[in-house]
Amino acid sequence: MYKLSMYQVICVVSTGILPLLFWVYPRYAAFYGGIDGQWAVFGVCFFALFSALVHGLLTTNLRTQTGVEMLTLVFGKFIGRIVGTSFIPGYLLFIAVSLYSFAITVKAILPNTPHLATGVALALVSVVGALYGLETIARVASITFPVVMLVLGTSFALAYFRGTWTGVTLHPVSVSRSFSVAGLLLPLFLGINLYLMVNPYFDHRKQNAIWLPLVAAGFGCLYAAGVFVVILRVVGYEGVRVLAHPVDFVLQLVQVQGFIIQRFGVSLIFVATLFQAVFYANHLWGISELSRRLLQLNKSSEKWFVLGYAVIVLVIFQLIPNQQVWDWIVITLLVPLSWLYLIIEPTVKLMVFYIRRRHLKPASGQL
Repeated sequence: MYKLSMYQVICVVSTGILPLLFWVYPRYAAFYGGIDGQWAVFGVCFFALFSALVHGLLTTNLRTQTGVEMLTLVFGKFIGRIVGTSFIPGYLLFIAVSLYSFAITVKAILPNTPHLATGVALALVSVVGALYGLETIARVASITFPVVMLVLGTSFALAYFRGTWTGVTLHPVSVSRSFSVAGLLLPLFLGINLYLMVNPYFDHRKQNAIWLPLVAAGFGCLYAAGVFVVILRVVGYEGVRVLAHPVDFVLQLVQVQGFIIQRFGVSLIFVATLFQAVFYANHLWGISELSRRLLQLNKSSEKWFVLGYAVIVLVIFQLIPNQQVWDWIVITLLVPLSWLYLIIEPTVKLMVFYIRRRHLKPASGQL
């Protein structure tokens, strides 16, 4: 069996988080948190790192199991499969809403491109990647992730020097409000669960399983905090509150002079498409692998799950009529689901594992 390198694992997990709220989260932080918005962003980073730590502890103790085997081992086959099945509808919704956010980004620069055309084109590329499997996805992610980080990081650095006002406060006005708004931003990191499905596909040496998700989440945290500070510097709190996609707006202020591409719009589309395609393929593979293992089917059946889930995602994508409905889905559905998937379920699973550890030792044979 092909084993991923540590670098590939970090890239796979890193390309599985952020797309949902990346373009809009500064608006959420400023709208709900006001001047404490920046501390809300730091707060959600704390929650993300805690979730990554829990996932790292699970994979350290259960080295050869995927997320499905962990559930059935800890909770029993019946309850474990029910819990595992509950991840499928939530993640299908997560992928569809992320795809809609990407389509809005494309629409701003290519206004004559229909949403469905964007979704179908991206789905075709991602389905091919998912069908080729984790090895191919990991190799592509190991190239995509540093390229995307370099291009966007450079762009935000240029945008930073165009700003005239930082808007950064030295301390929170309300700690409780900062953490409550941080809770609304947690869908930024939906996708960390993918790490559990990747667990059997890399070598566990020198306790690397515990720090790999922390590094992946750490990159996301640094990026989220840095982007928010740049956007505050460029447009200020009031500007952030009224911009539907403030990240798009700030990026399009960057003028690339003296290069083949004179405006950043084409580069933005390229980078966003690159990242979104790998993200989509990651999660199509992840939920297909989850479904196959839940039903205990052979490896060849995975392709039917990939194709079926891609169609379901496109149907949900088409049912989202506008940005207002998108916001309602995120706040009403994905915020509680993110807490369930990233914090509550893995923490309960880890606690039950520690309680039942002596009984589980003979069953797992790996503890």
